[in-house]
Amino acid sequence: MGLKLALICAVLSTPCLVAQATIPLDPYLRAQAAVRATVNGQPGTFLFDTGEGVSTISPAFATKIGCKPWGRISGFRMSGERLDHPHCDGITFHLSEQTLFAPVVTTVDVRALIGPDAPQLDGALGLDLFAGRAITIVPRQSITIETEESLAARVAGAHELPIRLVRDVEGIALSVDAAVRTPDGLAWMELDTGNGGSNVVANHIAPLIGLKADTSTPEPATLELANGIIVQGMTRTRDLIMDGNIGAQFLNNWVLTLDLRQERAWMYRP
Repeated sequence: MGLKLALICAVLSTPCLVAQATIPLDPYLRAQAAVRATVNGQPGTFLFDTGEGVSTISPAFATKIGCKPWGRISGFRMSGERLDHPHCDGITFHLSEQTLFAPVVTTVDVRALIGPDAPQLDGALGLDLFAGRAITIVPRQSITIETEESLAARVAGAHELPIRLVRDVEGIALSVDAAVRTPDGLAWMELDTGNGGSNVVANHIAPLIGLKADTSTPEPATLELANGIIVQGMTRTRDLIMDGNIGAQFLNNWVLTLDLRQERAWMYRP
């Protein structure tokens, strides 16, 4: 795809009919995945994080690519903690012969948030980089950009999952919430490949799944997605500004297709 078309798709979220292409993922730590990309001739390694919202590069990598971060982007972590960071604009990522355009990226040292001993990272790439496209995530293996034809073939027989597209940070961010059944109605929990630990459920939802509030030590819990698929895993509860966060311990067991144009999703076993 040319840069001009990529810009139109990213900014306007218009349907992008591109040739099917696959971007490799590398395992990162025990449950996450990383992707290799080049910006302005500078190679980098980036966490692939569907919960990232706004893709980010480290301040050091910003210097390498000749960007002077400016202004401020303000957002919130799921705990409600406010984050304020300067940004770089008009960043083109080259990933395995694919050109993906980010109108805006934040500048954050992601590795510092993971831990000082974490392997090298130059940032984190989120779903905002794929706005207006349909993609399939094969856990810790690849991201496929789908065509209309390949999408139809991919999801035939798969379990469709009701989702919401979440566009925080003045519409810059893009993440996906999945519908989860509770006795009182549907909860909406973020699908987060960047969460390599336990699932997290909000205190206001905890009693509905048999958990107590503020369980800092993860406990076994069972959730049921709206498509009937069961989420089982270690779960902790916290005071969140969302209903919950479903991480890689579950997502790594499923191939996930996201149509970010039509707000639809499907799942099937690898």
